[in-house]
Amino acid sequence: MIAEQPTRAVRRKLRDAGFEPLRTVGSHTRWQHPSGIAVTVPDGHRTISPGVYRNVLKALKEVR
Repeated sequence: MIAEQPTRAVRRKLRDAGFEPLRTVGSHTRWQHPSGIAVTVPDGHRTISPGVYRNVLKALKEVR
């Protein structure tokens, strides 16, 4: 089972994988990789829910 993750750690993983923040609307930021893969991450919270983190992991897996 996937647990909640700190927002800072998730953003660091995305940046290390080559993702860049594309745009921010409210408390959510859209991150996009140069290959075109994108994922939305909420910034207004200290932790990322397991479901959102699962989407981030899928995006990271597609890039590698």
